Order: sequence, then structure tokens, then C-alpha cells
Amino acid sequence: MDIKQSLISNNIWWNSEKISDQFLQSRKREEFYSIIDKIEEKRILSIIGSSGVGKSTLIFQVINYLLEVKNIDSKRILFFSGDDPSLFFDESNKLSDIIELYFKEILMESMPNLHSKVYIFIDEIHFIKNWQNYLKICFDRKYNIKFIVTGSSFIHLFKDANESLLGRIENIYVLPLTFNQFLNFYMTYSSKKEDIILPKFDIDSPEISFKNLEYIYYNEELKLIVQDILNKYILVGGYTEYFEEKNLSIWQRHLADDIITRGIYKDILIMYNIKSPKILENLMYYIADNNSQTFSYSGMTKNFGIDTVTLISYIGYLKQAFLINVLENYSTNIGKIIRSNKKLSILDNGICNSLLKKKEINSNEAGHIIESMVDFDIRLICERENYNEYYYRNSKKEEIDIILDRKIDIIPIEVKYTNKIEKSDVAVIKKFVESNKDNKIGKTKYGIIITKDIYKKEGDIYFIPY
Repeated sequence: MDIKQSLISNNIWWNSEKISDQFLQSRKREEFYSIIDKIEEKRILSIIGSSGVGKSTLIFQVINYLLEVKNIDSKRILFFSGDDPSLFFDESNKLSDIIELYFKEILMESMPNLHSKVYIFIDEIHFIKNWQNYLKICFDRKYNIKFIVTGSSFIHLFKDANESLLGRIENIYVLPLTFNQFLNFYMTYSSKKEDIILPKFDIDSPEISFKNLEYIYYNEELKLIVQDILNKYILVGGYTEYFEEKNLSIWQRHLADDIITRGIYKDILIMYNIKSPKILENLMYYIADNNSQTFSYSGMTKNFGIDTVTLISYIGYLKQAFLINVLENYSTNIGKIIRSNKKLSILDNGICNSLLKKKEINSNEAGHIIESMVDFDIRLICERENYNEYYYRNSKKEEIDIILDRKIDIIPIEVKYTNKIEKSDVAVIKKFVESNKDNKIGKTKYGIIITKDIYKKEGDIYFIPY
């Protein structure tokens, strides 16, 4: 198949002027609306997320929006993938060859003289050599083209591209669904008529947010519905393909065999020329079996028979592929942070359970999973706002699960997913808040304890049911 024929096959809307329902999910993620809001802006738009999270579905939903809502001429929308062997079957094939052929033989217009905007979607762009140089040229020449690209991780997408695309590209992160997002996907696929809108805890307005939680906390019927869906989320995780499958055994096999394998062997292995990919896979199983626990690099190197530099690199690859999260111990001393043990967790609880082949979750396991879920929620805030996330453990072995460093203040967060919280469970976080209250840098105004069903405020500590 030649390049032109391949493009025609990929862009079926050129003939039908619509997209088949099989490429469109019944529910749209929040990120869809972020893309739509920016679709007419000049900057290149990058959609970044792990393999299998739904980036391609988002692209087709946006294309469908352009066709049906914006009434864009179907041939002014081009889509192709950077890992399509029918396009990149030869190393001599360049990104410029494909796009220029499209303008010459499909659109029959020249790039400098377009009579209206063209939308070019490039999936998995990190597989294309020197892609950033070509997009920079198009952007700087002010061609009337909107580029929307996807990549499987931040490092992949911007390897060797940070400098050339500075000020020309904007990022939208697409990660596994948070519980709030999962809740409303579940309602849609269960044919429920209305969404359940859970109040979000706004860290800038804790008093108002805390007050807003009352309506759901005292609504027992609504709480039962939400808790039932939460139990499912704890088990299956936040990948949207679950709603197309729903059989737990098949779904877990899909997560373990497809998403993890694709993330490790397709993305990380190819991009970084990994010599021992099996170690990456074993690292995932090891972290899952010790989820949200602290590790020393020296201990892990002995377990895996690799040197510290290789281990740090491998853990970094898994984090940037959005498969795991890594927390360092909070300290005002940079040297202590570097030397401290790290807390590692699997980013998506469904992947963690599939690796361990768990079909049911007991109360003790649920506590660890909820901690990793809160960790995930905080990482999303940090990615979006450029904050930092840590855990805390001092010389007396007093611990706090998460420290959110917002540069202007510090918010300690402890996870106690239980209905019985002792004074000793609260002592460390109270002490942390008190000792940092008057700091000029790193001031702590309040702390949060995530509970199972306890809703109250004691002094500067908010107790919030997950």
C-alpha cells in the first residue's frame, strides 16, 4: 500500500464525512473539553498519557466534533499514527513527505496559501524521527495549520524537543480516570439518567469545601450508591476500556498482558534501548506487591542484581510512562531528600490488582489502595500546577503519607481509611501543622486526614471521607 492509499484508508471521513461509532465511546472525558477549548489557538497541542489510557479515542471524538459541530470540510482533517508501518515502512520516509503529499494530492492546496484552517492529528508522534523540527518550521512560518499530537510520556514527547518547541506547544495530560471521573463513566454505561456530582475539596478554600461535603455525607441513599461504585473502582482502576469489557478476569488479563506490556516493551524499550526489559516488568510486580511502601535503592539493587544508576533510570522510565509514582522524603535539606528512601506506588490500582491477580479486596488492602489513589489525585494536581509531592518520615520514625508542597505553603495529608481513628493516628500530623505554622517559607495552615466515613474538623485538621 502506498502512502496516499494508506492515508485514504486511515481517514475514512474523507468519503463518509463521519466517524464510525466503534471509534467513539459513549462518555467523554473532561480532557475532551480542554482540547475543544484550545482547538482554535495557534500553539501545537500535545496530549500526553500512558499507553491504553484513551488518547486515540479522544482524538476521534475531537475529529467527530469538528465534523458534526464545527462543520469542517472533512478533507481538511488529517489523521495518522507515528507507528503506522504502512506509512513509515522505510527509514527514508519523513514526516514532511507524508504531510506534503497530503497537501499536494488530497487537499490540492499549498501550505503557505491555505484558504482556511487545516487540522492535523498525529498519534504516537514520539516514534517519528525529528518530528519537532518539522512542526517548528510549520509553526514559525505561520501556516494555517493546527497540530494535535499524542505521546505516551513526557520524556518521550519532549526528548530532544524542549528547546526547539519552547513557547510553541501546550500540554494536556490524559491519565487513568480519577474516582470522580470513573463515577460518571459508570453512570453513563449503567444507563443512569443523571451524573452524580461529588464536591471537590479545594485546597485554596478548605472551610468552604469542607462545608460543601455535608449534603452527600448526610444523604445515606446517595452514599450507598457512591460506596458501591467506589468498591468497583478500587478493584478495576481507571482505564476507560473497562466499560467496554466488564468481565473482571478478562479485564485484568488485558491490563497485565496488553497495557503493561505495551507500555514497557513498545514505548520504554524502543525509546531508551533497554537491554534488560524483563527487569522493568519485574520492577512493576515488585512495586505492586509492596505498594505505597518505602524502599532504599541499595536494597533494591541487591534484589534485582543491577547497579544504582541503572535502577534509578528504570524507575524514572516507569514514572514518566505514568505507570508508577515516586515520592521522596520531605525535608528542607536537599541532601537529606536525595539520600532518603523513596516511596513507590503503582499509579493505577486496577493495574496493581491485575499484577497480583486479586479478584477481591479486603479492608486492609483497601487502605493501601486508597492511599495510592490519594497519591494519584495529588500527582494530578502537581502535574497541572507545577507543585511538588513528598512523603514525610523523621528520625523518630513519625510518618505522614503525603506532603503537598505548593511553594507558598505545605499541606500534610494522612490516609486512615477506617472508621476508628485513635489519638495516636492524629498526633504526628497535628505536630507537623503546629511546628510549621509560623514559617515564612513552607507555612502549614491546616492538615487533611482521609477517612472511610468520618467527617469532622478538629482544630486545623479536616477529617474527610474519601
